[in-house]
Amino acid sequence: MSDVRTKRNLMMSIPVIALLLVGPVLRAGAAPCGHTACKDEVALSGLTGGAKSGCFKAVISACRAGTCDCGGGANVCGSCGDMIGSLCPGGASGSCPPTTTTTTTTTTTTTTTTTPVTTTTTTTTPTTTTTTTTHTTTTTTTTTTVTTTTTTTTHTTTTTTTTTTHTTTTTTTSTTTTTVVCAPIVPGAAIANTYRLNGTTGEKRCTTNSAANRFGTCTTDADCGSTAGACLQLPWVTADGQVMPFATGVQTTFTVTPGTFPTCEHSACVPCGNPHASCAGIPGCEVAGNPNGCVPRGTQGCCDQPGFIVPTFFVNILGGLCSRVDQIDCGVGVVNTSNPQTGDNDVIKMADTSDPGPDCIYGTTDDPPHKLCTATGEGNDLNGKIVSTIGNNSPDTNGIQFRLTTPELSTTWTDGQSPSGTCANGSTYDDGELLVSQLVLKAEPTSAGASGAFVDMNGDGCRRAGSGFIAPTNPDTDGPITVPGGAAGPLRPQSYDGTVGPVTGAVSEVFSGPNSPIRDIGFVAITPNQPAVVVPAVTCSCTPVAGCPE
Repeated sequence: MSDVRTKRNLMMSIPVIALLLVGPVLRAGAAPCGHTACKDEVALSGLTGGAKSGCFKAVISACRAGTCDCGGGANVCGSCGDMIGSLCPGGASGSCPPTTTTTTTTTTTTTTTTTPVTTTTTTTTPTTTTTTTTHTTTTTTTTTTVTTTTTTTTHTTTTTTTTTTHTTTTTTTSTTTTTVVCAPIVPGAAIANTYRLNGTTGEKRCTTNSAANRFGTCTTDADCGSTAGACLQLPWVTADGQVMPFATGVQTTFTVTPGTFPTCEHSACVPCGNPHASCAGIPGCEVAGNPNGCVPRGTQGCCDQPGFIVPTFFVNILGGLCSRVDQIDCGVGVVNTSNPQTGDNDVIKMADTSDPGPDCIYGTTDDPPHKLCTATGEGNDLNGKIVSTIGNNSPDTNGIQFRLTTPELSTTWTDGQSPSGTCANGSTYDDGELLVSQLVLKAEPTSAGASGAFVDMNGDGCRRAGSGFIAPTNPDTDGPITVPGGAAGPLRPQSYDGTVGPVTGAVSEVFSGPNSPIRDIGFVAITPNQPAVVVPAVTCSCTPVAGCPE
C-alpha cells in the first residue's frame, strides 16, 4: 500500500502597529483597567458567552487591585495575559505574545530672545459741572446748588514679560509581533483534548445504485431516476448495490495532538485497548475449531476499549439479517482547523483483485500464478491490493475537516433470537447461527470527499471478480464512485463556530473471498454527525502496521 499525502502551507502574519513613549500610550478616554484595555488579555482564554463575561470581571478586578496590568490600552497585552489561566479557570492557559519595539528619537530645540517692552497707559476722567436753580412761588428765597467734580488722572504702567521655552519633540515607532493560533475544534476548548463524534440523522440522498442524481438530495425515488428504494434518509451504507440503513448511534472517540500554525493539521488517535480481547459481539467466532467458518481475523478477538462503536443494525435482505461492526485495532487520522482551510483530506482508494504476493508489490518474484478472473478464480480468496491516496490537489472547503482510519470487522448473520424479519437491539452472532458474510475493512471516513474504483494495476486484464460497487452487469460498478464534499455535499466539514456537525463518508473496496457470494465488492457509507464534543480524557498511542491488501 502506498500513501500520497499532499500538504499545502499558506504562511500568514498579522502585524499590529502601536505608538509607545517610554511605556504604552493610552487612547483618549480609555480606562487602563476597563473592557477596552483588558480585551486582549481576556481573548487569550478562548472563552465565550457567560464564561467570557466572568473572565472580563476577574481580569478587570485583578488589574484594579494592582495584581497585574492590562497594558494600558487596546492592542497592548499586559501582565494579566500571562495570568489568564489562573484568573479565568476553564479557559486556555496563555501568555502575552512577544513584542519587539524599535524606537527612533528626533530632538528639535527652539530658542527665542525677547526684549521687554514697557507700555504706559493714561486714563482721564471727564469733569461735569451741573447747576440746579429752584424757584419757590411763596417766598423770594433763591437756592443755588453747585456740584463740583474732581478730575483724577491715573497713570498705569504695564510690564510684559516673555518667557523663553525650549521644546523637545520625541517620535517613537513601535512594532508589535502578534502570535496567531489555530482555530479550536470545540470553541473555547484547548486543541489537545479527547473528543467524540456522535452519529445522527440527516437529509434524504440518492443511493449509490441510483439511475440518476447519485448522492444528490431527493424527496422521492423519482428524484433518483425512479430506482426503487434509492431515496433514503442518511445515514446509510451500500455494498454491491444492496442498500442498508445504518445505525444512528455510531460513536467515534479520539485524542488530538496539536499541529502548528498555519497548516493547523492536528494528529488524531482512535483508541482500541487490547485488539485481541474476547469479542463479546461475535461469540460464534470463538468456538474451538472455527466450525462456523469465520474469517481468520474474526477468530482473533477485537478491541476491549474501542473508540469506534457501531450498534447492531438490521439489514433488509434475505428475509432480514443482523449486522454489526467491531473495531479490531487502533486508528489514526487528522483534524484540520486551518482558517481559511488549506488542508487536502480527500481519500481516494483504488483496488485490484489480482494477488500481488506476500510483499504486496506487483511484478516481483513472489507474485503467484495468475488465476481466472472469475468468482472461483481471483475472486475466491482474500488477496488483492488497495492503494490509498490522500488529497486531490485542491484545498478542502472551509470548516473543521476530519479524516479518521479505523480497522474494522463487519459481521452479518441470520439471528436465531430475533423475531423473523427483524434484528433485536444488542443481538450477537452466536454459535450455530448462519454466517452470511464477514469482511475485514479499513474504513477511512472523511468530511472532505471520498472516491474509489477497481483498476487493473498489473496489466493482467483482471481488476474485479465480483459484484463491485453496484452489480456485475452495471457499467458503473467498477467506479470511480465519488462522494463529493463542499457546498453540494453530501459530505461537509464542521462549522468553525461549532453549531453544525460534519458529515463523513467512506468509499472502499473489499475482497470478501469464499465468505461471501458477492466476492469482490465496493462499499459506500455516509454518516452525519453532531458537532464534536470534549469528553473525559483517554490515552491513545497507535503505530499503524503495513499490510496487504491495504
